[in-house]
Amino acid sequence: MAITSYLRAYEPPSAFPSEEADQWLAQEHAAPESDEAQRWVLLSGLPSPEATASGESAIVVKGGDGGVLICPRRTRLRMLAGLIAFRNSLPEEVAEAFVPEEEARRAAHELANLGESQPRLRSHILHANWHVPLRWFTAFDDSERVLTEDDEGLRIRYETTIAAAKLRLSRAVGILEEAGIAEDGVIDAVRELGEWVQEFDDDGMLELDYGSVASVFEPDDLVEDHCSKLVWECLEALGTGDMAKAAEIFEMLSERWGAARAREVVN
Repeated sequence: MAITSYLRAYEPPSAFPSEEADQWLAQEHAAPESDEAQRWVLLSGLPSPEATASGESAIVVKGGDGGVLICPRRTRLRMLAGLIAFRNSLPEEVAEAFVPEEEARRAAHELANLGESQPRLRSHILHANWHVPLRWFTAFDDSERVLTEDDEGLRIRYETTIAAAKLRLSRAVGILEEAGIAEDGVIDAVRELGEWVQEFDDDGMLELDYGSVASVFEPDDLVEDHCSKLVWECLEALGTGDMAKAAEIFEMLSERWGAARAREVVN
């Protein structure tokens, strides 16, 4: 089972076509995604569009002002992009064994057709396995961290407005560019995230959810987890030219998440 974290963008109903917004608002509750959403992972093949159509749903929540916000799951869209990305992440010599080229081509063709027929269609959810990408934290402030507990233990999430996230990501890109940070495509990764967030309504909400990634940490570690604060301390140090401090903080963050990602190899 994949241990997964999520970055979700929620928008007000007015940001969607009225028919689509009505469909999401008519849900009695946010039903879990269909098992078909995981079928391609197990069988290296996509289920038919008809098989997943009935499972399309959205997460509907109350906004801070009492209004309603919607995050469509876009299950089919994420499956198509996920299958292609999964194949591209594998070494060429083993890719065929996990995702046959024919399946990848079919997914790419369907994805292209969706782009042509619905140019405004976009995924409202990003996910990462076994860790939380450091760039995600740049969209949030430490004060927006929420620690909760349920039957499965402690959970962490961050919530902010789309407008605030846009400003922070833009500022982060500016700091990185000014500092001349070009290693490993760091600037491109943060810029790409900023471009994704730019597509959403300013009145919406951005949520970073540790999801099941929280389960790889001890409860005390989660209580003391302030990664967004550390990421911004690192950026601020870069902005003032304190490279030593920035390197120290980055090394601390890398060790923390590197240890979490190491579990992926074991699994």
